[in-house]
Amino acid sequence: MTRLLVFGFLLAALLPTRMCAEWKPLFDGSSLKGWTPTPFGGAGEVEVKDGHLVLSQGILTGITWTNSFPTNEYEIELEAQRVLGIDFFCGLTFPVNDTHLTLVLGGWGGSVVGLSNIDGESANQNETTSLHRFESGRWYGVRLRVASTNISVWLDREKVVDFDPRGRKLALRVGEIELNKPLGVATWSTSGALRNFRWRPLAEAAAATTRSGAALPADTRAAMESLVRAATNSHAAWDRLAELCDTFGPRPTGSTNLESALDWIMARMKDDGLENVRGEPVKVPHWVRGEESAEMLTPRLERLPVLGLGGTIATPTGGVTAEVLVVTNFTELTNRAAAARGRIVLFNAPFTRYGETVRYRWAGATEAAKAGAVASLVRSVGDYSLRTPHTGAMGYDTNVARIPHAALASEDASRIGRFVARGQKVTLRLSLGARTLPEADGRNVVAEIRGREHPEEIVVVGGHIDSWDVGQGAQDDGGGCVAAWEALRLMKKLGLRPRRTVRCVLWTGEENSGGGGRAYRDAHLDELDRHVLAIESDNGTFRPVGFGFVGSDAARGLLRPVHEFLGSALDAGRADNAGIEADTSHLLQKGVPIMAIHVPDGRYFRYHHTEADTVDAVDPDDLARCSAALAAMVYAVADMPERLPR
Repeated sequence: MTRLLVFGFLLAALLPTRMCAEWKPLFDGSSLKGWTPTPFGGAGEVEVKDGHLVLSQGILTGITWTNSFPTNEYEIELEAQRVLGIDFFCGLTFPVNDTHLTLVLGGWGGSVVGLSNIDGESANQNETTSLHRFESGRWYGVRLRVASTNISVWLDREKVVDFDPRGRKLALRVGEIELNKPLGVATWSTSGALRNFRWRPLAEAAAATTRSGAALPADTRAAMESLVRAATNSHAAWDRLAELCDTFGPRPTGSTNLESALDWIMARMKDDGLENVRGEPVKVPHWVRGEESAEMLTPRLERLPVLGLGGTIATPTGGVTAEVLVVTNFTELTNRAAAARGRIVLFNAPFTRYGETVRYRWAGATEAAKAGAVASLVRSVGDYSLRTPHTGAMGYDTNVARIPHAALASEDASRIGRFVARGQKVTLRLSLGARTLPEADGRNVVAEIRGREHPEEIVVVGGHIDSWDVGQGAQDDGGGCVAAWEALRLMKKLGLRPRRTVRCVLWTGEENSGGGGRAYRDAHLDELDRHVLAIESDNGTFRPVGFGFVGSDAARGLLRPVHEFLGSALDAGRADNAGIEADTSHLLQKGVPIMAIHVPDGRYFRYHHTEADTVDAVDPDDLARCSAALAAMVYAVADMPERLPR
């Protein structure tokens, strides 16, 4: 039995039974029947070889289907292989109603999987983006399903895309890829091969999925409407955030600032009439920055803004003075290891997406130390800068010598890179006064509105109250905490008590250990089976656009009318599966469904982990709308006649 048949049988057991129509071949294994080479500029050769359809390396090489093809309610299956090159080896352009998308496999340097474009964002920067390590010469099984309510992609039986296209702006990237319409495949600077390429219609669209849900009960909807009105007609949330930030400033773990802020929060929660207000113990790291500086000595004398990364050791007294070796990735460092000995290594890695570029911040010191460097620097992990370095957590390998590790502003990292590229020697003096003290006693803050019918069942909403020691921690994550808190305050103020308990949790230690999320999970193990949902807000408090959810398809069905309400009330009806956040991830490990509020991230890295993260960066109306979206979602789930199924 061929691998494809095994792949098909296994998927058949996992996918809805609606998909029962006959498969129809798109490639006969011996000719280009039905296809024509796409007239891209700089295209490589297209040929059939050994039963495979081969797109040879060019700039952009492709084929386009010449027959009719449905625009919805269908699925495509194929196997694809990267033969040569390091970029995308399968860019499958396909129709979605009256527009088109491209499924990219292995793009942006070899690892990105995603759909282009969604709301103007490419496959490397929207909610469908994921990273995978692709091996040349290996066949990968791909299945794409296009339905009116969902676009799904499986890669070797793993579901990597689960996307609701309704209400979203779908389009191809501007450029030659338009020539691949209505159905086509392309490669970029890479040779790719395809086989077992086929499609079939979905059997009965009306019976497509379990995601349809009943309408919201009238009294629940009325309560949600009143919460949205109350939140959006007030700047009370911003006023509270401003008082928190102005009074206590940044809130690093182990600091007096944080502990005083927690006391203030709990006092205010009690004043709001919330129930069971308490602090639950958490052990947290206690790292202190100390005095720090960076000076460029050659080719010119200049003081540079710098931020030591959280957890770094100090430099020796007098600092570290050394020539800089500039690299853009770990592979280049390995190839130039001999040149790194005795140097300060600067990782001048341009920002792609946070989850990818942050590895230089986390592991840069270890990799530089392996090569014999005396210190390491990273270009700040963010897509925007006004000479504002970004701090953040870093780690050491216990089997490798520890060296000082800090961040430079993107502008300075780029400038140093240009000096070196011109053949000029760059020498820096780096001084860091950081100390790591013994673990400190911290607290998670908990407050509730008890349920009227099922108080033992719990819906959690929260954010992380700790921050780094720069700025005021307003976007990351004071605003998220206040928005969650405001949801409960408004319920209390309006006299709304849902069927289930709503619990606000402000986690401590997210930035540097994840200790708060773990401590909450461990303290509540005996009731996690009664946790209905946990929502975290930790992406800034810009104008909300929707929610991501990780849970069962049956639960998605019950949530559908809630998303529809949020779409009409707040233009925040986006629903996808990107719902994992740091603190709630610990609850997900125990089977608790989780959710994350979505906001546009285009401005987030102007402030994230920098001195610029102050309350002035928070728009009062945006924060009010975040509070409204959280309040409506939490109340709806807590008041449903039936609890969300797992």
